[in-house]
Amino acid sequence: DLLDAIRQDVLKQKHEEAVNFFSKVYDFRQFIIATSPAADVSATVKMCCLSSERLRANNGTRVTVIDAAQHGVFDSTQEALHDLTAGKRKAYIAQITVWDSKVKKGVANRPHLIFHHGALYEFRQIDGVGFFADIPIGRVQFEADNVKIVELLPPSNKRKAAHGSFKKNAKAKGKTKAKEPTSSQDTEPDDEPEDDGGDGDEDD
Repeated sequence: DLLDAIRQDVLKQKHEEAVNFFSKVYDFRQFIIATSPAADVSATVKMCCLSSERLRANNGTRVTVIDAAQHGVFDSTQEALHDLTAGKRKAYIAQITVWDSKVKKGVANRPHLIFHHGALYEFRQIDGVGFFADIPIGRVQFEADNVKIVELLPPSNKRKAAHGSFKKNAKAKGKTKAKEPTSSQDTEPDDEPEDDGGDGDEDD
C-alpha cells in the first residue's frame, strides 16, 4: 500500500545518503560521470567552505566547497586556487545550493544560514546532483530544525587564534599571581588558572 511504498523510499534514501558520501571533489565528480544520477537521488557531502554568496533572487545561498582534507591548510589552498584561471579551478570545486527555509508566521526561526569560509560542513540529503558549467552541483533545503547542514569544524585559523589567546591569557594570569602575596590558601594543589569560559571569539 501507500504507507509501505513511502517507507521503502525512506529506506532507499537513507541507503543512498550512506553510500553516496563524498569528502573529495574528484570522487563527487566521478560519481556524477559514472551514474548520471536521477534528480531524486540523495547524497551526502562533507567538504570545506571556500566561499558563499546569496542568490540573485535572495531565496538561497550558493556555497562553493573544496576537499575536506584542505581544512587545516585552507589559507594556502585558497591562495593557490586564486592563482588558477576560472576554467582550471573547476576541477577542484563543487557548489551546493542551500535553499532558504520557509518563514512561518508566529514562529521565530532563521530563514538561512551564514556560512564561514574555511569551516568544515556536512551537507545531508542533497539532491539534484549533476553538473552546471562543468562544476559538480547539488541542492539542499534548509529547514528550521536544521538536521541537514552541520558545521563540523570552525575555520582552522580561528581555532589557532582562539588557542593562542587562551595561552596568552593563562600566561598573563600566572605572572599576576606570582606578583601577589601568597598564603596557605593560595598554594592549594588544585589552585589552577581559572578558565573564563571562552575567548570571546565565538560566532553568532
